[in-house]
Amino acid sequence: MVALFGRSSDLAALAAARAAVLGGSGRLVLITGEAGIGKSALAQRALEDAAAAGCRVARGFAVDDPGAPALWPWRRVGRDLPEVAHALATTAGGDAPPDAVPVALPDAGARFRLNEAIADAVTAAAGPTGLAVLLEDLQWADATTVAVLKHLAQELAAARLLVLVTAREAEDTPFTRAWAELTRSPAAVSIPLRGLPELAVRDWLAATGDPHGWLELAPELADRTAGNPFYLAAITAQQRPPGSARPTVDRLVLDRAGLRTILLTPLRSLSEDHRRTVATAAVLGERLSPTLLAAALGVPTESVSAQLADAVRVGLLHFGATGLAFRHAIVRDAVLADMSADERIAAHESIATAMDTVADDALVGPSAGHWNQVPGRPSAQRCRDRAARAAVLAASDTAHDRAVGFARMSLRHSRELGDPTVELAQRTLELARYEWAAGLLPDALASCTEAVDLADRCDRPELMAQAALVPQGVGSLDVSRVRDGLCRRALNRLPAGDSAWRARLLGLLAVAAADEAIDSSAEVLSADALAMARRTGDPHAELDTIAARHFVLSYPQAIAERTALARRTLELAPPGSMSRLWGLLWLSDIALQEGDMGRWDGLVQDIDALARRTGSPVARWHVARMQALRLALIGEFAAALVEADRGRRLAEQVGDISMLGMYFALRAQLAILLGAPDDILGQAMSLMDRAPAMPLITVSQAQIFLAQGRRDAAAAAIAPLRDLPERMPMGPRWSGSLGSLGLVATDLGDADLAGRCYRALAPTAHWCLGDGGGTPYSLGSIDWPLGEMARCAGLAETAIGHFRRAIEINTRLGARPFVAMARLGWARCLTDDDPDSPAGGDLAGTALAEFERLAMPGPAAAARRLLEHRSPAAHGDGLTDREAEVAGLVGQGLTNKQIAAQLFLSVRTVESHVRNALAKLQLTSRTELALWVHRPDR
Repeated sequence: MVALFGRSSDLAALAAARAAVLGGSGRLVLITGEAGIGKSALAQRALEDAAAAGCRVARGFAVDDPGAPALWPWRRVGRDLPEVAHALATTAGGDAPPDAVPVALPDAGARFRLNEAIADAVTAAAGPTGLAVLLEDLQWADATTVAVLKHLAQELAAARLLVLVTAREAEDTPFTRAWAELTRSPAAVSIPLRGLPELAVRDWLAATGDPHGWLELAPELADRTAGNPFYLAAITAQQRPPGSARPTVDRLVLDRAGLRTILLTPLRSLSEDHRRTVATAAVLGERLSPTLLAAALGVPTESVSAQLADAVRVGLLHFGATGLAFRHAIVRDAVLADMSADERIAAHESIATAMDTVADDALVGPSAGHWNQVPGRPSAQRCRDRAARAAVLAASDTAHDRAVGFARMSLRHSRELGDPTVELAQRTLELARYEWAAGLLPDALASCTEAVDLADRCDRPELMAQAALVPQGVGSLDVSRVRDGLCRRALNRLPAGDSAWRARLLGLLAVAAADEAIDSSAEVLSADALAMARRTGDPHAELDTIAARHFVLSYPQAIAERTALARRTLELAPPGSMSRLWGLLWLSDIALQEGDMGRWDGLVQDIDALARRTGSPVARWHVARMQALRLALIGEFAAALVEADRGRRLAEQVGDISMLGMYFALRAQLAILLGAPDDILGQAMSLMDRAPAMPLITVSQAQIFLAQGRRDAAAAAIAPLRDLPERMPMGPRWSGSLGSLGLVATDLGDADLAGRCYRALAPTAHWCLGDGGGTPYSLGSIDWPLGEMARCAGLAETAIGHFRRAIEINTRLGARPFVAMARLGWARCLTDDDPDSPAGGDLAGTALAEFERLAMPGPAAAARRLLEHRSPAAHGDGLTDREAEVAGLVGQGLTNKQIAAQLFLSVRTVESHVRNALAKLQLTSRTELALWVHRPDR
């Protein structure tokens, strides 16, 4: 076989992958290259070698047909592996009733469960002896097929599983978009195939005996075909024409019509009926069904089978491991190019008609694709209807990208047919749902707007409401503003009075107002929405508006009403539903805010039980997030990172950027708390650059700047937020934004801003960190950050009170890092006025010992500096080392704030040192101190 000549290094890579698999470590081998380069031959050799080594084998393939069912490669794998067939039957769709209309599409959890079920089935099928799975032509695969492959790639490490993939180097396909993620897998092996060198061409021709006299032209063949094995085989299968070397080869290779003639020579040797059968087969696809082909041609199956057998005999077709197919896609392309436009249209029509007579959902999409190629009103009607049905089937398989393609096809024909406006509105609404589920946000918003316009035109306000309710679950102000406009339009057209539609729309307006965080209008809107939903008696509307109300009330002071909303949600929510998960999560936030860790632990167990019962990846992610938070709170940082990384893997598999944001928030806060910045801060910053603009993101960026030692950048970042304590209404992210801003101000020594943040947050002092928004980390008692802000603001006695309560509460919580942080803060308060305070020294020493036990290098260094700056020895003038250092900087003309920044002290501490120096030297002003510094006799 020509394709395997010159492939020694590639075969060695495959042998190494096979050996790793047999040793218990799975591999994903990605074989890529142009058409005809030998991908299938190399992969087939790998599959045969795996079988010879005792492995089970299975194969699937994608087809060059946009109408192909979702997950087609995995469905073909299911023919070889009953485990996969069972997983598909129990998790994938395809059994939706013929008149089904998508109202609620499968969510990310359903997509995850599908991916996990298939991946688990494949790994289970590997067993102790191993399994090799070949997936061919994934340049044509749908996004759902590729999503399963991505999920499987993360599970290969401990499986005796060899996954072989072939794909052309195509642009902008689901496979190419996943390439970077696939190759990041430690199990990935990339084999990019290039053309054969001249030596390999010589070796192959010599091995065949060179019956047609091509050996002496090996250099020209290798050069002019770029070593492509398929073209080499096609050319050298012909008798060499007379002539000099390069012109002879050029005529065959550079003249595409000439090359097509070579490829179609076997076809010309067949009868006209044979040629018609082969041409119709080319329109049908690369993998062929004699029964369907016979129906399309209107002849007996036996006749078609005989004609196909003759096509196999002359080399146009072959019986491969995947069934009857063209010898290569290039051959099929040549047959198609040889057909006239009328011949292709007639073939499409006959195939579509034949498909429509078969009660097989797998043929609905292909039928729509064929009708799409046939002109005329009847064909457009059939395509419209088949495409709409195919979209429903694709969505039930969570293949939303395929659903979008079919829905757009259906809508286009509906417009061309001049269908009634209400039908166009319904089809546009369906398209918007698919686009939103596929993550095509701009397209979905445009379709929602168009659907609202069309529904408005035909006086269907309920359709307007449905379109306005599509864009949910994305925290983008741009999305929120578009949705806000659509909601208001729908509300203006709905009949006056109570209705579930009106209630849900009001709830969304409340969420939008809370996101804008400009005024308190969200409070009234959310209360009105919930009251209306309750009056309608619609439990679904009540659950939706409870969620909106809870979102609006995500601030500490609303804890009582949030508790009531969470309990009501658990009364209404069906078992295993997402609403039930939210109710449990809200109660856990309340337990955290109240510092009741026993109740928190019980709720985590309840959520874990729900995750195990439903398989929800979102619930599983929350369990990992909450366990990481709990471990970090008590100082078990290494274990916390293990749980956090588990959550990150789930977030990546689900594909939810907000989940990843929570992971990076925890990791960044741990790096800041420990004083051990690493590359995670850069990754977190990169993610925040893509996040919606909001104060909490800006303050988080400032915290990272501080951790990186970029104080000027941190100060510049928060400059636009200096009035935030006065202008931000209570609502989502209020406490997190002001709390983080206050700590940044404290680190910068900004007494004014720290004081204003302190005064805004002081009423929350008796709680622990938590506001109902699902915090990614905990600082224990709010008294600790409040103490830091109060100290910076010059409220030393108030700060000491906060630190004392923080030590008491955090001790009860087992929050050892924050007990130590509160002790250090208290020590600083005492040593600000008296650097040699015995009590301050004791507190700092106790904190230092705990920091060292917990491996917190940053706080340990701060405690060590405080202890080192006590006064073991005084200068002859009575000044301590630190007082002398501060006096020297005063002499250089630096302000107290500049000195504080240079020495990493608070302004308050610098003021204390200046006062002490003035008193010891019997001076009365900074000017006198500066003059004293420069006295030559001192």
